[in-house]
Amino acid sequence: MDYVEFALTVIEAEEGQFHWVLMEPVDADIDDELRYRPVDSSPQPYPTYAEALLYGSAAMRTRQGNLREALLQRQKQERQAAFRPSAMAA
Repeated sequence: MDYVEFALTVIEAEEGQFHWVLMEPVDADIDDELRYRPVDSSPQPYPTYAEALLYGSAAMRTRQGNLREALLQRQKQERQAAFRPSAMAA
């Protein structure tokens, strides 16, 4: 199954203001090192770590679903293009 790797973290920007941050991996200079870059974050703070984590998890699932749908659509288009008569004659 195709999937996109994400990491989710929660930060407390100010006391009692928690934000989720969704990140994707980037190439690291060292093989043992994990590096991530932020790709999305909560638009507003949440009052607890748990609430921010809950909403961050929902955002990650939504993003995964959207990306998975895009990948499946692209694969479908590629399969259709491969079976067109003009593609088979070449």
